[in-house]
Amino acid sequence: MDPAVVAVIGLCVFLALWYGGGHLYNRRRGQRLFRWLEAGLDVLGGDREAGWLGSPAAGARINVTRGTPPFRRLEITLLLENREILPLWLLSHLRGKRDGLIIKATLRSPRRGEVEIMPATGPVAQGLRREQERPWTWQEGPYGLFIAYRGSGARAQAAGLAPWLEAYGAHLHRFSWRKADPHIQLQANVAGLLATPSETFLTGLQAAVGSAAR
Repeated sequence: MDPAVVAVIGLCVFLALWYGGGHLYNRRRGQRLFRWLEAGLDVLGGDREAGWLGSPAAGARINVTRGTPPFRRLEITLLLENREILPLWLLSHLRGKRDGLIIKATLRSPRRGEVEIMPATGPVAQGLRREQERPWTWQEGPYGLFIAYRGSGARAQAAGLAPWLEAYGAHLHRFSWRKADPHIQLQANVAGLLATPSETFLTGLQAAVGSAAR
């Protein structure tokens, strides 16, 4: 048989095996991450809805419809890397994408100030620096992050988040606190949080936002 044909067949077999293995790995990982998250959800409120994003291999979404203060409601998403298709996984992995935790929260009492926390060199920071009409005040944060804030009371909001940021900033991709709903948006690398019980993480977030919102 032509060596080129053998190579193509071998590659197809390898990719098919990779797809099956990646799907199985993601399915088990999705279930594990969901169990980790679910264990701490009671601190956010008792009324919630949960479901998979198609299957455990893709992730899950949880809606807390009646949150405990300072939250009114929350949408929490676990989003797994696409490990089934090798080229896509390699591309996204090289770009720094990992299994993610996304939290969007509506506050009971919105604030007038706005806070953004993100890596200094990312596109979000570059976009904020171009906003001349309502410029941001900038300060350095831990773990190579930068904190930008503007508006009434925003400096106090940023200061109130400092202890929580020291504890979890190493895993943070972005933290956004805006006047518009959803008021809080958080993106983090969930793998870095697994060493901490989700109850501890969520309680810390709740306390930090509650303190900063006063």
